[in-house]
Amino acid sequence: MTMHNLSRLLLPLILVLCLLGSGCTHAAPGPSATPQPAMTTAGTAPQVSSPTPGTACSLTPGPVQTVPDYESVSITVDRNTIAENPTITTRFNGGLGLGMVQRMTVTVIRSDCVTEQELRDSPKTGTSVTLMGTTGTDRVVVDVIMTSGEQYTVIDGDYPFPVSL
Repeated sequence: MTMHNLSRLLLPLILVLCLLGSGCTHAAPGPSATPQPAMTTAGTAPQVSSPTPGTACSLTPGPVQTVPDYESVSITVDRNTIAENPTITTRFNGGLGLGMVQRMTVTVIRSDCVTEQELRDSPKTGTSVTLMGTTGTDRVVVDVIMTSGEQYTVIDGDYPFPVSL
């Protein structure tokens, strides 16, 4: 058998073994001690977690942190006024910390206790996240992680669906 024929036989065999072996070298993740929030990257559908029986969600806003002036950012939250499509849009408007925001995470805790979360890496001015709300009062939490590694909750509030009279 020539060297050329031997390499033609061994190369596919080595590739198959590598492919089979690569799937077996990582241990399957075990159950987590604490539930992890569902997150998605830009361009994908948001993760939705349904409430489990016997658990209550918190619709009470928590504290927000003051971002240092040199890292300050402007973020706005708007509700759609159409009852058939009660979306909540969170928009990154920039600020002094524009280039310092590594990630913006938006979490909507709906009045029916369904939670949706979506993130944007390195948001630019005008970057937005739109998640489904309800026609009740929904809680919106916006966290930013700065390039320094510091994390700030910049918005944590209740946003009622606008009622027209």
